[in-house]
Formats: sequence, structure tokens, C-alpha cells
Amino acid sequence: MLTIDLLNNYAFWLVLGFLLLISELAAPGVVAVFFGIGALVVGLLTLVGVIDSLPVQLLCFSVVSLLALFGLRRRFRRWLHGDVSDRASGPDEGDLVGARVAVLEDFEQGVGAVQLNGAKWDAESDEPLKTGDAAWVSAHRGIVLRVTAKCPVTAE
Repeated sequence: MLTIDLLNNYAFWLVLGFLLLISELAAPGVVAVFFGIGALVVGLLTLVGVIDSLPVQLLCFSVVSLLALFGLRRRFRRWLHGDVSDRASGPDEGDLVGARVAVLEDFEQGVGAVQLNGAKWDAESDEPLKTGDAAWVSAHRGIVLRVTAKCPVTAE
């Protein structure tokens, strides 16, 4: 009977929650933290008297932990581990200017799409470019490339 009384105690749930949160630091897998959140929620709800019976506590722990796990895991994983990129830094002006691109769709009113390094980019041009034409990047503004039909002369 002592173990059931211990499980009903809010202190058990709070200690369990903190231990699970700390265990995530020792063996990061971004899983224990969500069960820790579930235990802390149950501990706090038990402390304020919202829930009191063991079956309700276990149900609440299960539901909150699983909702947190499936609802927040992707966001926490990105935050804890960082995003992965094959580049050391984002593209800057020097990386894109002068790059050859393929026109993917006819430019209408100075706007169209081009392909650069296998990715489709929105582009602007003062020239009437057609699908299949080659063009070169002359500038960019965020994710919109400014392209021209003339190959830029590079001084080497």
C-alpha cells in the first residue's frame, strides 16, 4: 500500500519529471524530456488538487507525454540539435553573381523562373527570356535572382 500512496503523491511526479529532464542531458535523444513534461504536469495538477486518483494520474501522464512527444518533438529536435546544411554559410552576393542558370519558363512582364544548382528560383529580367534559354545571374534580392541573357565578363 505504501507504493500506491507514493505514486499518488505530487512530490513523486515532480521528482520524476525533474529526473527525466536531467536524464535528457546525460543521454540526449529528445524523448525523455517529453515524459518529464508529462510528469511535471501531473505533479502540478496533483499539487493543486485537480486530480487525485492514481488511474487518472497515469492517464493524464500518458496523454500529456504523448501529446508533447508527437506535437513538439520536431521543433525541439531542431532547437536542440540545430538544422543541417551542406553549406558552411548561406549564399552571399559573390556566390550567385555570374552563375549560369537555365530558364524554366518564359518571362512574362519581367518575371519568370530559372534553375540554379538543381533548385527552382524566382527571377526577374528586363530581357524577354524563353524556356530553355541560358542566362546569368547579375544580382539577387533575397531569394529572387536578377538575370540577364549576356554572359558577364570576369576579370581573372
